[in-house]
Amino acid sequence: MKIYSPLFIILRILAYGLLFFGIAQGIFFDAAHPMEEGYFGELTFTEIGQETILFILFLFYLFIGKKWKEIGVISNFVALFFLMAFIREFNFLIDKWIYPVLVIFVLMIWLFFRDFKKIKQAGIRFFSIPASQWLLAGLLVTMVFSRLFGRSKFWRILYPGESYRLAKAATEEGIELLGNTVMLISAIEFLLYYFFVYKKDD
Repeated sequence: MKIYSPLFIILRILAYGLLFFGIAQGIFFDAAHPMEEGYFGELTFTEIGQETILFILFLFYLFIGKKWKEIGVISNFVALFFLMAFIREFNFLIDKWIYPVLVIFVLMIWLFFRDFKKIKQAGIRFFSIPASQWLLAGLLVTMVFSRLFGRSKFWRILYPGESYRLAKAATEEGIELLGNTVMLISAIEFLLYYFFVYKKDD
């Protein structure tokens, strides 16, 4: 299979390495050019990068769910999850952001009951695709590790007084962007698998 050839693997490693370099430089830029409201605010590369990637992931999994019927049920759930995460990122603009999120959550429950008989088979197929491991890894980095590593009590051990806040913000937001980028790579890998493996066998 072409996507598993040594050359294609090397090209992807280089491309993903450049992607990681880009986000690292973006985080560095935010640290070197703080906004008026402080470091790593809502209008920084780091925050806008997170929001942009989440919206791209929403659109991608919605698209791939329509095109790839075998995994469509699971892909739709993943897409709606990213839409909720995207809306949550705008809590600084939308005071009652929880309400649109609840509407989407209710929609997910409805889809769960509607497609209940298809979920098991779709889930087996979805998670048998290597790209799903990127998705799980990125999800754990963003939703679990960034929160645990960004705990104030950890950074207070290293920094006296209130000086810990800058390191905490840079680390937590940077790791969150890293996790989102890993999930973006999962979307790219799903797309490659779809065109070079699934469509070839279809």
